[in-house]
Amino acid sequence: MKKVVLAVLVMGLAVGIGTGQAFAQDKKVEFSLNAGVMIVSEDVGVALSPQLDIHVTKGFMISPEAMVVTDFQFSGALLFPGVMFNYTSKGFVVGVGAVVPVMISDYWSGTGDLLPKLNIGYRGRHVNLTAYLLTSTAQLFSENLVGATIGYRF
Repeated sequence: MKKVVLAVLVMGLAVGIGTGQAFAQDKKVEFSLNAGVMIVSEDVGVALSPQLDIHVTKGFMISPEAMVVTDFQFSGALLFPGVMFNYTSKGFVVGVGAVVPVMISDYWSGTGDLLPKLNIGYRGRHVNLTAYLLTSTAQLFSENLVGATIGYRF
């Protein structure tokens, strides 16, 4: 199951990058930089997330992203590379996707299982507001990471 979802993730990124290059001349690709917070094991972490929005149709976009989360002491970092499939309508966005957690610290580094990601938000002229949920595939909606970001879209 993990290999199938990872293969879909890689194919989604490849299609997204290819589609983005084809539409780049029509301004169908947008870059945004998002900052926010994530609740990790009852602690609050700081999140920074570059994101690429590749508009495939009027209301549908593929959004590769790489979120970095750390605590206020900068004792280590969690990296969440992934891809989202988003639907937009009248400024609101709803999406589903997957990310892979990568832990980086002085004591340990490694990857975790693929995590489903759900998000909902608002897209203004240049501003993104997003709330998201990361959950486990083994125990769906029982072990969650939640967060919110605000971002600027170029």
